[in-house]
Amino acid sequence: MVAFLAASLGLLGVVLAVPAAAAPRDDAGRVVPTRIHDRAQAEGEVRVLVELSLPSRRVGEGTLSTRARAAYRREIVDTAARVLDRLTRHPHRVLRRYLTTPLLALQVGPPALQELDAAGFLVKRVVEDRIHRPVLLDSVYLVGADQAWAQGFDGTGHVVAVIDSGVDSAHPFLAGKVVEEACYSTTSGSRSTTLCPNGLDEQIGPGAAVNCPLDLEGCWHGTHVAGIAAGSGTPADLPIWGVGKGAGIMAVQVFSRINRFRDCGGAPPCLGAFTSDILAALERVYVLRTTYAVAAVNMSLGGGLFGSTCDDEPYKPFIDNLRAAGIATVVAAGNDG
Repeated sequence: MVAFLAASLGLLGVVLAVPAAAAPRDDAGRVVPTRIHDRAQAEGEVRVLVELSLPSRRVGEGTLSTRARAAYRREIVDTAARVLDRLTRHPHRVLRRYLTTPLLALQVGPPALQELDAAGFLVKRVVEDRIHRPVLLDSVYLVGADQAWAQGFDGTGHVVAVIDSGVDSAHPFLAGKVVEEACYSTTSGSRSTTLCPNGLDEQIGPGAAVNCPLDLEGCWHGTHVAGIAAGSGTPADLPIWGVGKGAGIMAVQVFSRINRFRDCGGAPPCLGAFTSDILAALERVYVLRTTYAVAAVNMSLGGGLFGSTCDDEPYKPFIDNLRAAGIATVVAAGNDG
C-alpha cells in the first residue's frame, strides 16, 4: 500500500524543480559564491543556507544508531554555535536551525558574508535561500486507484504529508482527514510576510496549516492536492475519492506572502516558499516518523529547470533521512514542460 500511494502521488504532476543539479559554481573553492556577495552589496542583505562542516563529515542521520544519532545532533549544535559566535560582531538574523541536518538558514549583510567566507573550516558552503512558487496540477486519475481499492488497498492506517499552501480541514471532502498541522512561513523585512495564523515564523498544532488567504492566487492549491491524495466524498454522500481515500493528511503550510516586484515576476503580492521553510517542513515529517505511519511526502513547488542529478542540493540529506525511515518523498516533474 505504501508503494502504491507513493507511485500514485507521483502522477500528481508535482514539481519542486528539484534542482536536479546545483548551478555551476562561479568561483570554485570559495565558501560564498561571488554572486551572493554581489547581491548582498546591492540589496543590503541576503537570505542564505549555510552548510556546516562537521568533524565527523556526516550529512545525514537516517542510518545511524540511536547513540550515534545523538552524538551527530550534538555535533550540529556545537558547530552551529561556533559559526554564530563568529558572526556576533556583524548584523545577522537566524531564520532556521535544523535538528537533523548540518544547516543554518540566515539573513546576513556583506560583513557577515565575509566572516562566513573566512570560516572555511566550519562552513562547507553557502547557497542562496531561493523562492519556490506553487505549480498547477495536471490530471491524476491515471493510476488505477479503483483496482487497488478493490484489493483492499486504500491508504487506511497511513498518512500522506502535504507540504504546500495549507489545507482547508473543514472542506467536506477532507472531513476528519487532517491529523497533524504545522506552518513554516517567514517575514523577511519588506520582502516577505508570514502566513502562519499566529503571525510568527512557525506554528505547530491544530489550525496551524489552514490554507492561506484566498485573495492570494494559489492559496487553494494545498487543499486541492490534499483532496487528490486522500480526499473522501463518503461523509457528504458523494461518489468521489482521492487516491488514498482511507489515508490521513499531515498538512504543512510553507508559503509566505512575497511582496517584492522582482520575486513575483512583476505582479506582487504573490505566494512563494523559501527553501529554508520547505526544509523545516521535511524535517518535521521526519521527526514525527514514529508518531504516524507516513507513506509519502507530497510537494508541488516550482523553482527552475534542471537537467541532471541533484545530489548537491540542500534537500538531499533531508530526503535521505525520510527514505531511510521508509517514507517516499514525491517530487515528480513535467508541469513546466
